[in-house]
Amino acid sequence: MKTILLPSVLTALFALCLLVLAACCKTNEVETAAGSVGALESGRTNASGSALASTSTLRVAVMDVGKGDCILIRSGESAVLIDTGYKSTAPSVLSQLKAQGVSNLDAIIITHYDRDHVEGMRAIGEGVSVGTIYLPEYEGADKNYDICISAVEALGAPVQRVAQELALGIGGARLTVFPSGVAYEPGTGKEEGNDNDMSLVAALVNGRDSFLFAGDLEEAGIDAYLAANHGQFDVLKMPHHGRRSSNTEDLLDNVRPKLAIITDSEKDPADKKTLKLLKSAGIETYRTSEDGTVVVESDGNGNYSVA
Repeated sequence: MKTILLPSVLTALFALCLLVLAACCKTNEVETAAGSVGALESGRTNASGSALASTSTLRVAVMDVGKGDCILIRSGESAVLIDTGYKSTAPSVLSQLKAQGVSNLDAIIITHYDRDHVEGMRAIGEGVSVGTIYLPEYEGADKNYDICISAVEALGAPVQRVAQELALGIGGARLTVFPSGVAYEPGTGKEEGNDNDMSLVAALVNGRDSFLFAGDLEEAGIDAYLAANHGQFDVLKMPHHGRRSSNTEDLLDNVRPKLAIITDSEKDPADKKTLKLLKSAGIETYRTSEDGTVVVESDGNGNYSVA
């Protein structure tokens, strides 16, 4: 009897050990997966939470589209475009995407419906494949909104309105998109309304490195952003092409960037008062009007290179 039962008992114990070991491994796998898509890293920003490890070099290209916005974010095999510039600059954008080997955009994020942010979307979307298109939650009241919606319909990509904080993984980085804290007021007659203050704001975190893209925020939008207190960021894409607002200095004091990038043009340059503020604060500043497309790479450990 003992001779028969002993192997059975050993076999049962061995099987039990295997089950326990498998369960532990499975738990570790779940924890690792959760960490890889975790909340924003808190190195220089308190925008939502715990650490996020960097798995690859992050590349942010603020493209020269004149006084307009078109920003490519790449990490690993992922690529996201924030705004699309003008229709006239779309061929240049597509050329840059091709040069960088980008044939697929995981997402296009439109911060607001001004011409210099939406007009290039259709041509760009016809030149590369597009995943999801993210739009602000409000419906604009002018032809630029109609241009945007027509482009979205023509491309046939999935669309999501950003009505609350949205987190997107981009390779080893995390992009969090914040909706405006301002109520929409459409313009009447020749007044264009407060589209600029309705801009979506995006915070990008790659390990210890952080970027803030402030759309075209003006006074009311900046005040709403400051009230939300999302913390500090290393790199700031200045709001509204370097236009000086009464609270621009407050924004700089809050964000405390090391680098600032302005999307302006020779014809419509950044305000001199804004440039003076940046200089007096010792913030390294780049302008598309002078530097062309500005490319910032980060390794997740506080090391930046600018081209």
